[in-house]
Amino acid sequence: MKKAAETAQSQGYQLKTFPGDVSKKESVHSFMDAFVKEFGRIDILVNNAGMSIPRPFLEKTAEEWIKTLEVNLIGVFLCAQAAAKYMLPQKSGKIINISSIRGIDHCGREGIMDYSAAKAGVINLTKTMAKELAPYINVNTVAPGHTLTEMTAPLPDAVKKNMIEGSYLKRMGRPEDIAYAILFLASDEANFFTGQLLLPDGGFSLK
Repeated sequence: MKKAAETAQSQGYQLKTFPGDVSKKESVHSFMDAFVKEFGRIDILVNNAGMSIPRPFLEKTAEEWIKTLEVNLIGVFLCAQAAAKYMLPQKSGKIINISSIRGIDHCGREGIMDYSAAKAGVINLTKTMAKELAPYINVNTVAPGHTLTEMTAPLPDAVKKNMIEGSYLKRMGRPEDIAYAILFLASDEANFFTGQLLLPDGGFSLK
């Protein structure tokens, strides 16, 4: 979070941070209330918190499953619920949930089956939220493909090479590739989109 603030400042922007734990209801309501107190309202929520615990299926524990689901799926629900309580009275708002290519049909990956299942859950949750929060709140999903982030940086070169080979555009995504998809869904140009899924994945899901 500190790095994000420093990056924004270096580019001439100011970024106010509200630290918290997305998997804990009390924490979510605390930072959401603090945000609204600071800015007066909330118009856009991007649910981007995520984590994974790679481990073979037979070694994976229930505790690891629970932690992964709490952050990747329950956290999306808690943050969206807290934001919607402010968005509905103002009769406007946009919620953008970040899933993953691993949440798409046959694209789940061994070793992170809990992460894959959670991200698939985010896609379904988005569709049902879009129905229930209509007509005032637009709810959509972005499911990035393999992207150059802090999460993928430690992966072995051989794994990254396979990711690139699996993409029809023959490269990994850049953070800005994903940001552009999010920016579109947050903009007025996406006012007639809800319950939809955008896949900035370089064609990986076409396999």
